[in-house]
Amino acid sequence: MRINSLGYMFAASCLAAVACSDGGTSNAAMGTLTMRLADAPGEEVESAVIWVSGVSVIGTDGASHVISSDTASYDLLALQHGVTAYLGSAEIPTGTYSQMRLIVDSARVTLKSPVTFTSGSPTALLKVPSGSTSGLKVNLENVSVVPGETVLLVDFDVSRSFVFQGPPGGPKSASFKPVIHATVMDVAGSIAGTVQPASSKAGLYAIQGLDTIATASADSLTGAYVIRYLAPGIYKVVARAAGYQNGVRDSVLVGNSQAVSGVDFTLVP
Repeated sequence: MRINSLGYMFAASCLAAVACSDGGTSNAAMGTLTMRLADAPGEEVESAVIWVSGVSVIGTDGASHVISSDTASYDLLALQHGVTAYLGSAEIPTGTYSQMRLIVDSARVTLKSPVTFTSGSPTALLKVPSGSTSGLKVNLENVSVVPGETVLLVDFDVSRSFVFQGPPGGPKSASFKPVIHATVMDVAGSIAGTVQPASSKAGLYAIQGLDTIATASADSLTGAYVIRYLAPGIYKVVARAAGYQNGVRDSVLVGNSQAVSGVDFTLVP
């Protein structure tokens, strides 16, 4: 991904303005916040490209800090199985941050053959409601930026961000409603296991309360899956596949940086 030096100059000027306006925080401790982008897979999608033109974070004190004003495109489907992409990096005051804003100008989605959109084309360009103006607002679980480098992983869930309407295998219409969550990488954990039969091509869902936090797809040959980039906590894991009853595992505990394994399912027709 391109790194725009003007973006860093703009970020630095914004930080200087904040420091001058608050009457003497210029000597406050600073830390580097680096942001990277990842993706959860989508069953109906062949490719999904988004155009991002800026990202910032907002502290619990209400102050906003620009991380990048660079414009770049990202193929989300290339960001799976642990692969991430660089979004931006900036030196900002240490402290607690409660929100991220991601400016997404548009998205281009291509469906898997032979499915097409109602236009007859497998590809459609979708706009993001308010995404290119005020930005997509993502609430953070009080992310702490400390001296040194803090890496925040932004997970863009394709399987829930593109909403399709239309009969199975038939022409589709679509809307783009981005579903994003973010986790500090040095505490992020994962849940792994297998789903049998592998031919069911199950989807896996990590759920807290009524909110689906992250998803993954089981390998169609081995049934193996990994749900990555989970914040520490307790999750319900659900395996879903067409023609099978849902498999459910309650109270799966993920600790700091913990890779939980052995969360296996055998689905019943």
